[in-house]
Amino acid sequence: MKRLVLILGTLVAGVLLFGFLIGGVGWNEVWEPLRALSFLNALIIFLLTGVFILTGALRWHVILKGQGCNIPLFETVKMYLAGFALWFFAPVFLFGNELFRASSLKEQQCIDLAKGMASVLIDRILEVTSNLFVVLAGGVIFLVMGDHISYSAKMIAAIGSIGGWLFLLALLYIRLFQKKSIVRFFWKGTGGAQEVEEEIFQFFQLRNPAFWQGICLSLGKSIAGIARAWAIIFFFGKGFAILPAITIHAFYYLAILVPIPAALGSHDILQAIAFGALGLGVGTGAAFALVVRAVEMLFAVAGLALLFHFGVRLLGKLMLQKGNKVIKALGHEL
Repeated sequence: MKRLVLILGTLVAGVLLFGFLIGGVGWNEVWEPLRALSFLNALIIFLLTGVFILTGALRWHVILKGQGCNIPLFETVKMYLAGFALWFFAPVFLFGNELFRASSLKEQQCIDLAKGMASVLIDRILEVTSNLFVVLAGGVIFLVMGDHISYSAKMIAAIGSIGGWLFLLALLYIRLFQKKSIVRFFWKGTGGAQEVEEEIFQFFQLRNPAFWQGICLSLGKSIAGIARAWAIIFFFGKGFAILPAITIHAFYYLAILVPIPAALGSHDILQAIAFGALGLGVGTGAAFALVVRAVEMLFAVAGLALLFHFGVRLLGKLMLQKGNKVIKALGHEL
């Protein structure tokens, strides 16, 4: 019940933010660029979004393969899409996506939980790495190209926050390559956490081909996202805005940090700010967020069906195990 309240609460917050933005901008300003989209434009955006999401699934597949887990790519994609749906509709559950994927690996593919958990954490580390560098590049472009940008306390705090995350990321990589434990800072005992960490240490080695493949696929995913942003801007009639597309995609990454379903409201406001500062139109920014949300929702709905499928199978397996225990107990009594 508490989880449902959290989801509904964040959804209401998103609706209020979205309503606040539309009230300030005006629906006509948002609708005008949307009218410029053709079916072919929508198809291209859909395909680029597919490349963006499925490149992430391929990266996870490469990570698993590097760990010695030979799982069919199609099965990996299904679990990844189901996890994507969980993140898209219920981001308030931190690490819910990762926990689901690790559990699915154990139940569906008989992969050790420690190895599965390590794979999703490695995937997350590579994702955060590429995202931070895009945010850094996008932030620089925003400060150089943006109009009427003042270095207020909020702006300085945002820059400092990005710098702090980059420092922590660099520190994390140093410890990973040096194989120095992070878990032991918080837990002195032994157990599953140490096993997960050992699996992560094995992956983060310069001589490991899977590590470099993961880096390249992370870069490829970000390029696909930037290409999608550029395409939407171009289809809106705003020209060949290549550098602004990097900033726009960077603001997408910032928006999804806010735990609101489908980044409702948060993405719209941030893109309105970015588009407005870059001279592309505040209403166009809100329209951009609507397009991205609509297309990603198509993939999330497909993932939701897979999530239900995996959930039913998992429930059935648990019931079967419970039934076997009951039968064995009755057998002993008889």
